Amino acid sequence: MKRLLIIVLILALVFTLAVGCKKKEEPIQPPQEQENPQEQESAFEEREILLFYPDQNNNFLLPEFRKVTVQKDIETEDLARLVLEELISGTENSQLKCIVPRNAKLLSVDVYGESIELDFSEDFIVKSYTKREKLLQVFSVVNTLSELGLEEVVILVDGKPVSDIYTSIEYEMPYLRNDELMPSK
Repeated sequence: MKRLLIIVLILALVFTLAVGCKKKEEPIQPPQEQENPQEQESAFEEREILLFYPDQNNNFLLPEFRKVTVQKDIETEDLARLVLEELISGTENSQLKCIVPRNAKLLSVDVYGESIELDFSEDFIVKSYTKREKLLQVFSVVNTLSELGLEEVVILVDGKPVSDIYTSIEYEMPYLRNDELMPSK
């Protein structure tokens, strides 16, 4: 009887070791779909944007076309921010001049339908600008944004209306596109 018990225990031990050491099969996972690089690229598109800079004599705002790569489904706020960053980065045309200081920071952009509110850092303000330069600076921003379908533009500087700082600007906010600053065709 003792012998039978030892044989049963040995068989149980061998069986346990055989089952316990058996390699566990993992369920077969379908291969993860990796985004095709062509599909990733198709999420972006190249767009032509229109920026307005004054001529060297501060007579008019003139257009400068630029190509940028953006997401196809880019939000208006993000597109406005990108366009303004391009405007601030300066013109590529030697006949035009950058009127928004390059160190001006865009603190916030809020879009409400066809209206937009911008808040710039105090670096937006240039105390030495003439009345005409101040006007061209403000409408460089306004006319550029109007190309995105934004009809009304509120410009703040550190939370204060730019019209409170540039008191010589005779236009009331919200600002609308100003075609009088563009040369007639």
